[in-house]
Amino acid sequence: MFMRIKQGLLLTATFLIACALLIFPTQAAAGAKNGIGYCLQILVPSLYPFMVLSVFVVKSGLSEKIGRLFEAPCRAVLKLPGSTAATILMSAIGGYPTGARGIAALYENGSVSEKQASRMLCFCVNSGPAFVITAVGVGFLRSERSGGILLASQLAASLILSVVCGIGVKNEIPPSGTAKRRSGSTAADALILSAADAARAMISMCCFVILFAALLNLLRLWVKEPRAAAALSALLEVTGGCSDLARLRVPLWAVSLAVGWGGICVHFQVLSAVSNIRVNLPRFMLFRLLHGLTAAAVTWVLLKVFPADVEVFNTTSQPLTGAFSSSVPAAAALIALCAALIFSLPGKRLEMKDQ
Repeated sequence: MFMRIKQGLLLTATFLIACALLIFPTQAAAGAKNGIGYCLQILVPSLYPFMVLSVFVVKSGLSEKIGRLFEAPCRAVLKLPGSTAATILMSAIGGYPTGARGIAALYENGSVSEKQASRMLCFCVNSGPAFVITAVGVGFLRSERSGGILLASQLAASLILSVVCGIGVKNEIPPSGTAKRRSGSTAADALILSAADAARAMISMCCFVILFAALLNLLRLWVKEPRAAAALSALLEVTGGCSDLARLRVPLWAVSLAVGWGGICVHFQVLSAVSNIRVNLPRFMLFRLLHGLTAAAVTWVLLKVFPADVEVFNTTSQPLTGAFSSSVPAAAALIALCAALIFSLPGKRLEMKDQ
């Protein structure tokens, strides 16, 4: 009976969406156009380099070398191997799907088990500094301090959830036969594979962004009340949701809740990046909600200690530009990883052999 009801609701929703696309093609096209603009102006410039690096540190073996330094704390606190440290760091500074792509690479490489990879997804889905500080803080809220408080809240929530996920979990060592590394592969090989892997993931992510932007534009035809429309927007897509919430001048903890939740669009992007891993969907959604609630609580506390004034939101016809993809923490991470790459290159001269 439950399955019939579920299939009936799915069929009804599909039929209604199809009718809306036929009746309101202009609105759907306008939403899709906005989604394409967001992908080209913000998503690709800010996320693609980090996704390449996130996969590269695994495929090149850097994650194992870095992991030797963090093996003890990772095992003691997170109940994870030290090779996951680099991916956890990238998830904190790279943006929502960056950590997921790194987790998928760790699993493909045999560094973590499927159970460990699924558990990492509970706390390795974070918004990066480029989005939180520059786009949300400076762009939407007109306050760099608010952006800093939001970022600190998101990182604190992720840290808290990572510790919670490790409670009562036994240390697990993946079977020695699961490693899938290519013997004799060089840093150049790893970079080529990483760039191609990240490109495929970016295409999938952009498809979801465009789809949800079109659907959200259609839903706004019926949801006219500003607060309801903002809540719906935050539920489905984080960028439009934060923009709408800032326009209504809601408390900063509400914006933090939206950023921590991430939006169903981001959830689909993350799940598409780890399609080779069986994910406990109810647990994943629960931890996304817990992330948002924890971040909101931390934001409330930080506002008591560091009050932040937020200017009135002004609507503008100018789109967000690629400048939002830059930040000091992101640049520092890039420099550190590039330095690690240089020191990991073989001493022998690389030669191209004719086939």
